[in-house]
This record gives sequence, structure tokens and C-alpha cells, in this order.
Amino acid sequence: MRVESSRTPFTRRQVLTAGALGVVGAVAGPSLLSGCTPVSTGLPRGGELQSPLMHSSSAGRLEGTITASRSTVDVGLGHGVDTFVYDGAIPGPTWEIRPGDVIGVRLQNDMPPLAGGPGHHGDADAPAATVDVTRPHEWTTTNLHTHGLHVSSTGRQDNPFITVPPRESRVYEIEVPDDHTGGLFWYHPHRHGGVAQQVGGGMAGALIVRGAIDEVPEIAAATEQVMVLQALHLGDDFALLDPIPNATRSEAFFPRTQVFWTINGQYRPKITMRQGEVQRWRILNAAEGKLASLRLAGHPLHHIAYDGYTLPQPRMTMDTFIVPGGRTEALVRAGRPGVYDLVLSPGSSQRPSLPGWPQAPSTMQRPGADGTVSAELVPRVVATVEVLADRDDMALPAQLPAFAPPLLPIAAERTVEYTVHRNDRGEFESFGIDHEAFSIDNQPYQMHLGTAEQWTVVNAADEGFVHVFHIHVNPFLVTHVNGERLVTPEWRDTYPLGPHLGDSFTFTMNLEDFAGMTVQHCHVLAHEDLGMMEAVEIV
Repeated sequence: MRVESSRTPFTRRQVLTAGALGVVGAVAGPSLLSGCTPVSTGLPRGGELQSPLMHSSSAGRLEGTITASRSTVDVGLGHGVDTFVYDGAIPGPTWEIRPGDVIGVRLQNDMPPLAGGPGHHGDADAPAATVDVTRPHEWTTTNLHTHGLHVSSTGRQDNPFITVPPRESRVYEIEVPDDHTGGLFWYHPHRHGGVAQQVGGGMAGALIVRGAIDEVPEIAAATEQVMVLQALHLGDDFALLDPIPNATRSEAFFPRTQVFWTINGQYRPKITMRQGEVQRWRILNAAEGKLASLRLAGHPLHHIAYDGYTLPQPRMTMDTFIVPGGRTEALVRAGRPGVYDLVLSPGSSQRPSLPGWPQAPSTMQRPGADGTVSAELVPRVVATVEVLADRDDMALPAQLPAFAPPLLPIAAERTVEYTVHRNDRGEFESFGIDHEAFSIDNQPYQMHLGTAEQWTVVNAADEGFVHVFHIHVNPFLVTHVNGERLVTPEWRDTYPLGPHLGDSFTFTMNLEDFAGMTVQHCHVLAHEDLGMMEAVEIV
């Protein structure tokens, strides 16, 4: 069924305004050689990069309570940030587990109830019957999703249909298979209607599964840096603003006047290395919907895994492009002594042109000159790397234990369209999948356990939006982009869909181990909350 809206519809320009807008460009970089002259803006540097608090499993279990609340935190901006967080911090603690472990955590929701009580947008005068599930609603109701884990979606496991209202709690028992791959994953809320608000506020945490990649000698010898990138959506007073479900033509569904990027909850931290040292950077883009491209001046990054799935060999690149929800693990070998900038170029769904992503041409812009960059899409320094003169010559691995499971026989092929629904006047009503906005009443798309399916995901919306495909439970092997076969297919769980009408990618997905209902959706989370999600069921 299609969810109808009784409010004033939006024009094409208004829905663009409601999303992530702005101008974006690549950053002009120095020589590609790691031994080049140090490059730094000379801006004041923050403190040394600190790792998030680590919670590790013991005797096969990760236990404890994680609390969602509205709190004021210090991220180094000289002003407290009032927003949604886990355990009073940005980001939440890192969870470290091993294959075969059980994640047995209690999610406590201490976020405040909205005016009007359950079922309301937050408007005390609005009856519950007027709630439109293609608009932000109940954004202090929450749940928990372990993004990328190959686990069950039923019962108290990674179930996106669990509801935890304010002042209530829920215990999760997520059983991780004995043969689960090692890699970087993450956890975040996934209660439809409030996902963008909570993740955009800062509710996220890294999740590490230890595995074969950690035993590679060159990787085991490297210092590990967990780097959670977050784009905090704030108002002028450094507080997270409420969504506007009934936005007027001049308003946005998710208003903000400034956006600040942090790494591990720090604004422009410093990373110290020794000349010749190799570090392992485990980078998570935990932004609500911002694409990100990273470049470390004078230093290539040697990618070793995407979305937790290890590559056969390190892949050297100067520009590291990461979609929202995506992860890239890389090795960095320090060059000559000096100070180097780590520059992040952000992009939005409508303005995706970034270095490192070939589907949209990049434009050249310079980062802002001051030490506080709050504009949404201006390239900015997010950290500095200081290389000391002390030498520590370390090696890079030549081979890696690649994630390469055999593909099951393909039982079905499917074309999936990411769409925008409009009324008869061409005005925006909702995002959707195959022209259907998400509703719990929709019939799920069914697949069969023990088989594989081949999907082609198509951008069928003529708005010029980028979308970011994500499906729960099972990773997928991307084989084609815009009809052209990739030289090296890539295992992912989150993947960008180009901005042009007809852009597509094709993947094959094994349906192994777990039956049950879950979802696939756009990981530009504002799009998901506005309808771009579909229930899928493995039977």
C-alpha cells in the first residue's frame, strides 16, 4: 500500500533543501609520494587521538548495558554539544568480540518522551491517527542494529522491528556464528522514523570481530587506530534540533545550521607516528548521510578491507572514499618527519562529487582557512599526523587472508528501483523502493534459504540523488557497475548508487544460515526515514 500524506506536498527544490545540500569538491593535494615535503595548514591542533572506550567479550559473551540519552558532551569546539549519545559519549564504546561469541547487552532508553505520548510526531495537539510513517516520528524511540554482522534477524537478535520506547529497556542476545569473518562492523539505532535523528546526533559505536586478518604478522605489529567519523548536526547554540515532520516549503525535515566532523568524538585531533612506522587505521563513516573522501597529505593509504571483508592484497590509493555506513581498513606508513593534514572532503546525496569515487567528476576547492569549519560540504582538516624523526622501519604485507566464500547457485534474479514518489503535480511525497514507500503492512520480498540471488539496483529517481544501498544479515559481491563488469568484484554490505537516472550496480548474494524477516534500505538515513526501505524475508 502507498502511504498518503494530508500535508502540503513538496516541490522538487523543497525536497532537495530537506536533504543534505551544498557544494563539494576535491582537495588539491601534493605529490603522491610518501616522502614528499610535509604539508600542513599550520592550524592549531587538538589533543592526541584517543580510542573510544573498549568493551571486550569474556568467556564467549559481551555483556553490559548501553544507555541512549540526551546529554551535553565536549568534543573540543569550545562549547558543549547537546545531543543524543550512547553512554554519555561520542561515539559509544567499541565492542570487541570473537567468532562464536554472544552479544548479550541491555539497551536502556533514557531519551525523553515526546510531547503527546506514543505514536506522535512530537506535536501534543496532533491525534495519533495522523502520524505519517514517511515523515520523522517517534524519534526518541529506539532499538539496536549490528550493521554488517551475519547474524539472525529474529527474536531478540538483530531485529530491526524491535521497539524500545523512552524510559524502557530491552535485552538483546545476538549469536555470532563460529565461522564469522574478522573485520570492522558497527552498531547504531534502527527504529524507523528516528534513525536519521539519532545517528545524526551521534549515536553510533564501532564493533570489531577478531579473525584471521589480525594474525597477519605485519598487521599484528601495527598500532591499531579505531577512527569513528561522525558529522554532528547542530543548531546555532550547538544543540541537536528536533525534526520538522510537517515542514513548510521553507523548512527542512532535519534542520541544522552547522555540521561538525569529529574523529572518536574529538575535533581535529593529532596522530603521532615514527618515521617508517606502519599503523592500521580502521575507519568508519558513521555520518547520518554524508559521503566522505579522505586524503593524508603526502601519504597513500593501503586498503586491506572494505566493510569488514578482507581483500586479497593491499590496494594503494591516495583518496579513500567511504559511503555513510561504510568502513575502510587501511595501513599507513609514515614518511619524512613533519606535520601532515588529514583532509576530509564531505559530499551529500545531491552533491556527491568527491575524489576517489569515479561515478561523479570532482571539482577542486580549498579547505576553509579558519580552525572551525561548520559548513556542511566544505573540505576541512579533521586531524593532523605528526611524524617524529625516530625511525621504526616496518613492512607492509604482500598477501591477505581474503574473504572469498564460494557462491551458491543463483535461484532468482531481480531488478530493484530506488524511486521518488510524487503526486499528480509532480510534487514530492516520499522516497520509496519500486515506487512503494515503506510500511510495516507491505508484503515483504521473499527469498529462499540455501540459495543465491542476483540483484541489479537502479537509480530510477530523476532528482540527481545518490543513494546508498544496505541490506541486513548477508553481505553481497558487487560484480557490475552501470553494466560494466568490475575487474575485481568486491564484497560489501553497503554500496553507493550513482546520481544519474539509470545508474546501477549488480551483485550476487548468498542466503545462508538465517531465515527470517529483515530490511534493505538507503543508508542516507533521511531517505530511509522518508520511505526508502523494504522488508525482505528469507524462508
